Amino acid sequence: MRWTIRVGAALAVLWAAYAVSPYIAAYRLTTAVQARDVEALKTRINFRAVRTSLAKQILAYYASTTGDSGVSEAAKRQLAAALDIAEPLIAQLLSPEVLIDLLDDGWPQTVVTERAPDASDTSVPESAPETGSPVQPSVKTARTGLGSPRLTWRDLFTMVDMRGFRKFHLTFPGAHGPAARVRLEFQFSGWSWRLYGIEIPDTLARRLADELRKRIGRKP
Repeated sequence: MRWTIRVGAALAVLWAAYAVSPYIAAYRLTTAVQARDVEALKTRINFRAVRTSLAKQILAYYASTTGDSGVSEAAKRQLAAALDIAEPLIAQLLSPEVLIDLLDDGWPQTVVTERAPDASDTSVPESAPETGSPVQPSVKTARTGLGSPRLTWRDLFTMVDMRGFRKFHLTFPGAHGPAARVRLEFQFSGWSWRLYGIEIPDTLARRLADELRKRIGRKP
């Protein structure tokens, strides 16, 4: 009887630990971004998977804006050039420093030099009571990305969206309103949660596709 109780208690503890683990993973990623801790970020990201997710989005937008049917010889040459150029562009975007730049407010200024779209009119005033913040206390103002010192535990709780037992999404609006929403996909692997994908907004995908097009134009 005691053995059964102990096993049940152990299973309950394990289940409770698993239930809170996505929020702890979100918190740890947030603190790494806020501290600009490159080494901590490296342990929380599957870079190969994130590279693939970003490449698919940028190349899909690039292909949709070429104005070609996609079956002509010119389209094939253009796509081949895009694939050739996209790899170093994505590698640059995927560097830990640039990922921190992307995650802190939803816009990688070190890659996309153009100013991010102004969405000051989309700010939403805060009405909820202040709670503890991972870095600093909350103040009543619009929340932005993971780098915002105004981010609270309540924000992280609402940002996390479980998708089964081995996946969850973490969505934040970015500094430029709902249209600049960034969605992070985490997967449970090797007894820990790691970032496997980043869904970027159309505005950013278009800017990166434009950057890709510029680099193709400069290619000899």
